[in-house]
Amino acid sequence: MPLPDVERLAMFKLLIIMLLAPVVAFATTYSLMYFSPGNEMEQRLFINAGMDIVHVYEDGSIDFVANDWDREILIEMGLFCTTRIADLERFYAAQMGSRTMGGFMTWDEVQAWLTQLHNLYPDITSAPTSIGNTYQGRPQLVMKISTNNTFTADDPSMANAWYDGLIHAREGAAMLNVQSFMEWLCENYDRDGFCGFQATWLLENREIWCLPCNNVDGWVYNESTSPGGGGMQRKNMNWSAGGDGIDLNRNWAVAWGGAGSSGSPSSSTYRGTAPLSEPETSNIDDFWQGHIPTQMHSTHTYGNILIYPWGWTDDPTTHAAQYATQGEIMVQWATGETHGPSAQILYYSSGNTRDHSYGLYGAMSWNHETGADFEGFWPTATQVVKLTRRNLRSYLVTAFMAGCPYNPHVPGTPTVSPIGTVNPPFTVDWTDVSGATLYGLQRLAGYSVPLDNPGSSGPFNLINWSMTTSQSHSPPQCYVSNGTGTMTWTETVSIPSNGGGRLSFWSEYSISGSYLGALEVSTDGGANWYYLQTFGRSDMTWRYNIHELDEWQGETLSFRWESFGSSTDLYIDDIKVEVWDENDFISTTIPTSSWTFSTHPMGEYWFRAFAIDPDFGPGWPSDAEYALVQTVGIEEGETGPDLLTTLLGTISPNPVTVSAAISVNLAASDAGNAGLYVFDLTGRMVKDLSGMLQQPGSSVVHWNCTAEDGTPVPDGIYFCRLQTDDLQEVRRLIVIR
Repeated sequence: MPLPDVERLAMFKLLIIMLLAPVVAFATTYSLMYFSPGNEMEQRLFINAGMDIVHVYEDGSIDFVANDWDREILIEMGLFCTTRIADLERFYAAQMGSRTMGGFMTWDEVQAWLTQLHNLYPDITSAPTSIGNTYQGRPQLVMKISTNNTFTADDPSMANAWYDGLIHAREGAAMLNVQSFMEWLCENYDRDGFCGFQATWLLENREIWCLPCNNVDGWVYNESTSPGGGGMQRKNMNWSAGGDGIDLNRNWAVAWGGAGSSGSPSSSTYRGTAPLSEPETSNIDDFWQGHIPTQMHSTHTYGNILIYPWGWTDDPTTHAAQYATQGEIMVQWATGETHGPSAQILYYSSGNTRDHSYGLYGAMSWNHETGADFEGFWPTATQVVKLTRRNLRSYLVTAFMAGCPYNPHVPGTPTVSPIGTVNPPFTVDWTDVSGATLYGLQRLAGYSVPLDNPGSSGPFNLINWSMTTSQSHSPPQCYVSNGTGTMTWTETVSIPSNGGGRLSFWSEYSISGSYLGALEVSTDGGANWYYLQTFGRSDMTWRYNIHELDEWQGETLSFRWESFGSSTDLYIDDIKVEVWDENDFISTTIPTSSWTFSTHPMGEYWFRAFAIDPDFGPGWPSDAEYALVQTVGIEEGETGPDLLTTLLGTISPNPVTVSAAISVNLAASDAGNAGLYVFDLTGRMVKDLSGMLQQPGSSVVHWNCTAEDGTPVPDGIYFCRLQTDDLQEVRRLIVIR
C-alpha cells in the first residue's frame, strides 16, 4: 500500500537531513523528551527516525533521549514533543557530588579489578584476556570463570554462557551488575551452604564468559569529559563518518539496517556503514564462533524490563514459548518485571546483540534494561549501591539454563517425610522429583525461626504501608504498600560463620509505568541497602520467593520492602526467616529419594533435600525437617569406629582469627593412612596436621593458623584437605586477623 502524501513528504525530509548530517560538526546537548503519537502515521514516522527510546508507556507514549540533530529531525517531520530534562549532562552532574565516574570504576580501575579478581581466585578464573582491540586500540577484556579456567581450552561437556555490560558508554550500572555477578561466583565457590553449592555446581559444569566493559573507548571518553560522572556518550568513538560514533547495538548482522536504526552518523542509533563494521562487535562475533554460547545475557540501563528477540520484526521467534517460560522464571527468582520481544514491549531495534546471537548462533538471548526511570543513566550514590546486585539472580537463571536452553525449567522441590525422634539406623526420605537424576541431603544444627509472620501485625516499621484484607495469600490479611514507602523488619538476623539461613515470602503486585517495588538487604545496620529482588508488573499473581542467606556467613542482616511511586501496590504475605548455626552436605550424589544413617551423632538436627537435574543443576531445597537422634547407633558388643564413615566435618570458627577446630570422622579401615593438610590459594601445602589425627572415630583437630616453620600464615583463603586411599574431601577456610 503506498504511503499517504504527507507521510511521503515527511520521509523525504528525513532522507535529505540524513544525507546532509555528516558535514555538520558534532557538538550536542542531550535532552530527555516525551512524545505521544496522535495517530498511526506519527507513530511510524517516529520509529523510522531511529530515536533512542528509553521507555514506552502503556498508552503508547514514549520517553526518549535526543541530541541536537534528533530534535531538528523531529521539528522537520512535524512531530510535537515535550522536553522533560533539557540538559541531561548538567542534570546528572548536579547529583554526582564528589564521586569519580558517578561511583562506578574508571577504565584503569576495571583493569586492576579484573587482575585482582584473577589473583584472588586463580583456580576458577582465567587471566583477563583481550579478544581484540577497540576502534581506538584498547583491549576488550574477557574473563572465563569455570573450574576449566584455561581461556583457550573449551570443554565440550560444559555449556557456554556469555555476559556483557556497557555496550552503551553511559550505562555504568550495566557494568556494575556484571562485576557483581563475577564476584558472587568466585566468593561463593566451595562455600559451605546452598549458595556455595549453587556456585560450585555452576563452575564445575559451565564455562562462564564475562565482558563487563564492552564499549571501552566510549567509557574513557565520558571519563575525560565528565570525570565525576554524567557523560552522555552512547556510541563508540569511530567519528570518521562525521557524527559521534556508531551505535554498537545497531551494528550486528541480523536485520542490520532495519527499523529502529538510523543511516545518519549524527543519530543516536547510527548503525555504521555495514554489519559488524566496528571492531567492538566483530571481535565478539569472532569469539562466539569459537565459543558458541547457549545463553547470552547483555545488560543495559534503564527501564526495568527484560527484552528478548526479535527486535526487528513483530513476528515471533521459533522459541517464543521457551522465551516466555524462562522470562517467567526470572520474574519469580529475581526481577519481577515485564518481559517480551523488543518490537512488542519497547521499540524496534534492528541490528542488536540479542537478535544476532540468537539468529546466528541459536543462543537464548536476553537484554536487561536495569534500573527504574527515576534512577536513569547516572544514579545517585544511594541508588548505585542498591543497583549493585539487581540482576544477580537473573544471571544465575541464564547460567543454569545454559544446559537446557530450549527446555527451560527448574527442578521441583521435594518434600521430606517427618522424622521425629529416632535411633540409628534411621532413614530420611523425601518425594521423588520428575527429571532429577541425583539428590542432595543437607544437615542443619542449631536451627531457629526468628520470624514467621502470616501477614498480621508484626515486628515491622511501616511507612506508608499498612495491612489489608482485600488481598492475602493466607487469609485474612497481608501487608500492602500505599505508594512510596517502606516496610522494615525491626529486628536483624546474624548468619553464623558455618551456618546459613533463608528468607521466604509470598508477593503479589500491581506496579505500572516507571514505578518499582523491591526487597532490600543491609549488612551495615541500614546505612546501605542492596536490591535482592525487584517487582514491576501488574498481573496480580501470588509468587513464592526464596532467598538463601549463607552467602552472608559471619554477617548481620537487616531486611526491608520498599515501594516507589503513587501507583505501586505491592502485597507481601507469609514472611519467614530461618537461620542455623551449622550445616553440612551428607551427600550431593544420592541416586534415590532416601538416605539411611547406620550411625549418627546424638542431638537435634534438621534435614533439607533438593533435586539435581543434570541439565539445569540444583533446584531449591525443601523445608527443614526436625529429627531428635537419641543414640549414636552402636549396639552392645560392637565398636563404634567400624561403623563410622570417614569424612571431613565443619571448621569452626570460619573465618578464623586465632585457632580453627576441624572436625574429622575416621573409619577404622582408614586408621593409619589418613592425611590432613592445609593449602593456600597457590596449591602450596602450608601445614601438615596428619600427626594430630587421633584413633578411629570422631575427633577435633586444632590448627593455630601457623605454617610448618611456626610462623603465622598471612590473612587469606586456605583449603583443608582430608585424604585417604579412597577419599579426598576439601573445605575452605578464611584467616582474618
